Amino acid sequence: MLSARSLRKAFHAGTPNERVALNDVSLTLEPGDFAVVIGGNGAGKSTLLNAIAGEVPVDTGDIEIDAKDVTREPTWRRASSVSRVFQDPLIGTAGAMTIEENLALAERRGKRNGLRLGLMAAARARYHERLATLGLGLESRMSQKVELLSGGQRQSLALLMAVLTTPKLLLLDEHTAALDPRTADKVMQATIAAVERDKLTTLMVTHNMEHALRYGNRLIMMMEGRIAFVASGAEKAALTVESLVKRFHLTSDRMLLA
Repeated sequence: MLSARSLRKAFHAGTPNERVALNDVSLTLEPGDFAVVIGGNGAGKSTLLNAIAGEVPVDTGDIEIDAKDVTREPTWRRASSVSRVFQDPLIGTAGAMTIEENLALAERRGKRNGLRLGLMAAARARYHERLATLGLGLESRMSQKVELLSGGQRQSLALLMAVLTTPKLLLLDEHTAALDPRTADKVMQATIAAVERDKLTTLMVTHNMEHALRYGNRLIMMMEGRIAFVASGAEKAALTVESLVKRFHLTSDRMLLA
């Protein structure tokens, strides 16, 4: 479902401030894979997601989604295949619009039809049903403006918008990091329910090592713009927070000596 080959991205190239964010990164996700990406600040995690989403053009390498080369396609052309939930709950939703209007926009992502088609009675019924699965009571507030919601409610809505039309690829960019622990757990449980229900191919960036160990079938550690370690199956299942921290420091030392 995703094939990223030999991706390289340098910011401020050719200047004293040059920073290589992606250094020969290759990654393949099969349909239904749920890969979790961890790494320190500046490891290249968000740049990788930005490159896949089309927000950041790569210098070299190529990206395919469902066997289609999208390397040079802008973000809006990838919108029908790629959905993303950001760390900031304000980014993924339009505050001045109502809950149902936000869902209508999400349902029309990548399509030519206007907003009116998304607000027919049948659509409202679908939105009501999907909102009810969040357990937040938003289904009874569909005409309320999103700017009046709490951060957790807004992030839950952003998640629902991202999966409303079953994307080929779901990108989660530390989407629970800005929430309090209780709300973060609710959003994470809603995430897992959506991923499992629709068998979504998912790439999730997180700083939460417990989440990295608990969720997904693959774990990817990035460091200095490279993929430094990958674990899946029994190897991933055997990892602990302590062993993962030890692996992080061991890998870091090796890369510094390389």
